[in-house]
Amino acid sequence: IWKGTAICGVPGEVSRAMLRGWHANNGAALGDLRLGFVCTKQSVDGQDGLEGYYYQYDHPLELDQRLVFARHLEAPLFDSKTAPALPVDSWPKPRLEKAYRNYAMEYVKTAAPVIVQVFGPEDASYLLHLTGKLIGMQYFDEVAQSLGGSRGRATEFAAFLRTLFESQDDVAEISESEGQFEIRQQGWKLMADVADYHPACASVLTGLLEGLAAGCGRHIPVYLKPNSSAGAPFVWSVG
Repeated sequence: IWKGTAICGVPGEVSRAMLRGWHANNGAALGDLRLGFVCTKQSVDGQDGLEGYYYQYDHPLELDQRLVFARHLEAPLFDSKTAPALPVDSWPKPRLEKAYRNYAMEYVKTAAPVIVQVFGPEDASYLLHLTGKLIGMQYFDEVAQSLGGSRGRATEFAAFLRTLFESQDDVAEISESEGQFEIRQQGWKLMADVADYHPACASVLTGLLEGLAAGCGRHIPVYLKPNSSAGAPFVWSVG
């Protein structure tokens, strides 16, 4: 669940918080308050995996009862033959890829507004911007390769952004003047159905693009032009 050596920096309480916020809430999300999660192992605690199973009790569970730890037990063995699988005909590869993308986007979509509420707009803006920038710098090469992009200067970065926005289902118009590019992002698919997100949430997008620019090449300035509205459209200047 953790990529590479990142697992070494994840404390046990972070993993437990994830289980409380996600696994323990699935019963409520499905409309069955009797359904809870039993965690038998946590890899961040030195055990050989993050393991557990769902258990349906004979009574509704209180909030603090939906997740229990039972380190003395083991989850049932996984059997690929009996596990549910998506029908290939109605779930072709493009649809699966889009589902994976939307699933990943949900993490940021739900986390950013909560960060603003917990830390306040000013501190949250700093944290979101820094996090986005670090991710952009770290993952530019990997993302660019998957999108057919490459390192370079402002021209290559603008072309990369065009493809990136398209892959996010974000409509973007790009114009060039004397080596500088203006990118008008018409919407923000990530937060499109979050009506009341705080403007500070956009800091994660600003940081991400700055980080991606740094990963693409040295001295590629990118900044978000001031906008009178709280959200999209966003107008970016590159170069």
